[in-house]
Amino acid sequence: MLDVVVLGSESLVVGFRLAGVSRGYIVTKEDINQVFENLVKMEDIGIIIMDNNDFIHLNERNKEKAMTLVKPTVVVLSFDTSGEENLRLMIKRSIGVDLWDKQ
Repeated sequence: MLDVVVLGSESLVVGFRLAGVSRGYIVTKEDINQVFENLVKMEDIGIIIMDNNDFIHLNERNKEKAMTLVKPTVVVLSFDTSGEENLRLMIKRSIGVDLWDKQ
């Protein structure tokens, strides 16, 4: 079974731990890229959750990785309405089906 992990600020990690996500990594702007690179190499991780405030601190190479990786799938939480489109693309990439497609 693959784990779900949360990567980000202390409040994000604590919030997800309260919701039942047992693996969390608190990061700063300075170490987020190194921790992210280590996480994507781990075989037992299926989903990495982070919020947009942390995602913007990734370097361009890691942002590209985050948006194209299938395993682990990176889910970026956002209060922006364009977040729904990102979620749609992540689900389509993960399972190969566009759940919003009306055909």
